Amino acid sequence: MHARDEVRPQEAGARRTPVSGPAVNTVTPSRELLSLQGKAGNAGVVQMLSDGGHSWAGRAADPAPAVQRAVVQRSKLSHGNISFTNVALKYPESQGKATRILELLASNTQIKSFLADRTCRITLEKRTTETPANVVDKGAEGVFVTLASYYLENYDIGYIVGMLCHEFGIHPMAQAAPNMGREEENFRGMPYPVPGLEGKDVPDGFASMNSDTAKQPDHVLGVIPGSPRYTVYRDVTLEMADLLLRDVHNREEGARERDVTDLIDCFLMDVASIAATNDNRVRGMPIPGNSQGEAIRKDIAAVYNAYKARLSQDLPLARQPVKTLFPPDKTPEAVKADFATLLKRIAMGKLWAWSIDNSD
Repeated sequence: MHARDEVRPQEAGARRTPVSGPAVNTVTPSRELLSLQGKAGNAGVVQMLSDGGHSWAGRAADPAPAVQRAVVQRSKLSHGNISFTNVALKYPESQGKATRILELLASNTQIKSFLADRTCRITLEKRTTETPANVVDKGAEGVFVTLASYYLENYDIGYIVGMLCHEFGIHPMAQAAPNMGREEENFRGMPYPVPGLEGKDVPDGFASMNSDTAKQPDHVLGVIPGSPRYTVYRDVTLEMADLLLRDVHNREEGARERDVTDLIDCFLMDVASIAATNDNRVRGMPIPGNSQGEAIRKDIAAVYNAYKARLSQDLPLARQPVKTLFPPDKTPEAVKADFATLLKRIAMGKLWAWSIDNSD
């Protein structure tokens, strides 16, 4: 979930037309909606929201514009049933990134199947002490994603969708997979060898990860090679790599082969840092007082390279073009640089959140 310290505004230009933007007037004063309720009743408001406000078209004192503005207020930028609720559309950088994210999520068949006909709403939040994102599945109410504004603002597309692949793939998508609970029982509470650290001299006999002692059990269950949760996470990520490469071949504006490399780097750093630290990743951070940080970063690099070799070996023939875009082997110094970049961008996120527009 880390990136090089650079931002490319030119990648954020307007993209394909299926994504819908707001109407000219995006403000819905309370008095308009109260008046609308008085004229149409609550049931009428619900009906008009469902058909975009056209039920009152042609009538006297037509309240349809208020309904249309209410629809805009609920979803400022959307692609099918997936929307950003509060992204700042006045900035090309945030609008362009949000547009592409929506297109990629909507094109991923596994995410699309998981959502079915439910809505998915992505809300930006100025958060720096929590995870960069989280996803909550509320069943028929829809799926709700919260995304840190600093992550959207300062990371490139490959890293952003890579982080979202983690949130969808390790959490609600895996949870919803048929027979997941039964198939996962054999992986719960068991010490599993960490790939890349098989020869490490440790008191327990081998370096291991264990869902029972992890900060988040599903994180460890999602990085054990061969486990059902890891398989869901890996597969949704690899399909996202296919989509990023498709955009390159189609010469979509801003699409680069580097996006694929960034996505795979995000995935590998994620699984490696979880596995090497049993999901206590702060142990690898270059922060004052962390005396074990250097040794942990050395472990993370070794685990990263082991997962990379496994992922490369398992790629089917149809995905060999993705293999050529894999990132280089990770060094401990590169791990340190990734963590330092993340810490710097979190600090930036404490100062501002220009990609958010919570105005009505």
